[in-house]
Amino acid sequence: MQILVDSKPRFRAQTERMPFNPKGRRNAAWRYAHWQKGPVVPGSVLVDIHSARPFKGLWTHPGEIAIMQSGDSTEWRRMLQLLMFFVKAQIGTRERHITVDEVLDFYGRSTWSIDSKNDVFYLAARSGGERNIGESLGSQRVFGLPILVRNMFSRVTLFHLTEDKDMKYLNQNGIPDAESPEGNYIYRQWVKEPGGTVSQPFTGTLDLPDSYLSQLAAA
Repeated sequence: MQILVDSKPRFRAQTERMPFNPKGRRNAAWRYAHWQKGPVVPGSVLVDIHSARPFKGLWTHPGEIAIMQSGDSTEWRRMLQLLMFFVKAQIGTRERHITVDEVLDFYGRSTWSIDSKNDVFYLAARSGGERNIGESLGSQRVFGLPILVRNMFSRVTLFHLTEDKDMKYLNQNGIPDAESPEGNYIYRQWVKEPGGTVSQPFTGTLDLPDSYLSQLAAA
């Protein structure tokens, strides 16, 4: 059960639920007719965050990705509340995964959650392993990510940082590098070993197809 949390928003859902048949799907392209750019996520369905039952009928199609999105900061708290229900639900052994494109939108400059009662990303990091819940948190900076969340990481993938001074926050988590990777699409990746130490970095290059890049807005 996958959720993509999109606060830009920048991703287009491929489908949405049918009004009187939550398991049915219809094309969601009309919702993005005014967008100039934005990649379509294959096999995705839009979450109606204002629905009384926003998750009804979702994840009934193999590999379906539910997209929860809004660019309105007043609705981000609603999204956190729904995600908390998603994480706390008892659903047996079925695996769940949360992907957040810009997680710092949900934290203030003090690194406190914008809704302290629903700091779902910390909860998922702390106890997700016991519930078969994983999460991938994306951020343009390291500064602002709560230390309690960073302490729970199992894998860190780092692209070039605008400010290398942010590296000191990764140093606190056992990553000793003084500088971030140089070059477009170059990344380093560290994995936390079973004993708690951090592996030596793997360096790679992200290879994105032109069909995807052509859907992105100019940087």
